[in-house]
Amino acid sequence: MAQVLTRTQRLANTRNHGSNSEGNQSNTIPLSLRIEMARDEARAIAAEKGIESPESAVAWDIVEELLSVAAHRRTQKPKSAFERYCLEHPGASESRIYDV
Repeated sequence: MAQVLTRTQRLANTRNHGSNSEGNQSNTIPLSLRIEMARDEARAIAAEKGIESPESAVAWDIVEELLSVAAHRRTQKPKSAFERYCLEHPGASESRIYDV
């Protein structure tokens, strides 16, 4: 089970929704590839331990979590270059919004 938990921790790093600020190596792997890897791993665990095993349930939970992250990313509206600039430079005069 310890081996499954380390895989779980490695693959579940998607909860930060793609932030590379931690320098985590798993964040450099595209999400679609992580989903494919998690599926293959879940299938292998299910074949080895059985579909009803706790390890199999954890592995399939990882797949489900990765799929939900992918769905969430698809629903987000992409930010414009100006919006990204304002987020990166909150002190810039262009970033200030005044209610009149």
